[in-house]
Amino acid sequence: MLDDVPTGHVIARYVTSDIELYGTTVPAGSAMMLLVASANRDSDRWPDPDSFDIHRRMSNLRTFGFGTHYCLGASLARLEAKVALEEFLRRFPLWEVDWDALALSSTSTMRGWETLPITVNQPLLRANRPS
Repeated sequence: MLDDVPTGHVIARYVTSDIELYGTTVPAGSAMMLLVASANRDSDRWPDPDSFDIHRRMSNLRTFGFGTHYCLGASLARLEAKVALEEFLRRFPLWEVDWDALALSSTSTMRGWETLPITVNQPLLRANRPS
């Protein structure tokens, strides 16, 4: 899911030496901005990149940056998200999203949900939970 809706919109860097991108020279000192969601949906890298597939193994995503600026907390963030989702789905196997009331936050630097209303069923009692 981090490929589809990354928390950060852009990664900004300064060009250290002249480079050529797609036939255009970008001079040293220029500011460059990578649109993370766009890079993560590059059709030259992944087939059908705009379709959501929770089982897709996507390596080399830009969600957590890259190179020397790669996020030190990336592994922890993935682990926390995995545990949280597994526990939520185990305890509340039936749930619904109120799609009409869903809203993304409108900040220029971070992306997340302003509202994400969900309705869940009664949690499974400990004695009835699958192990």
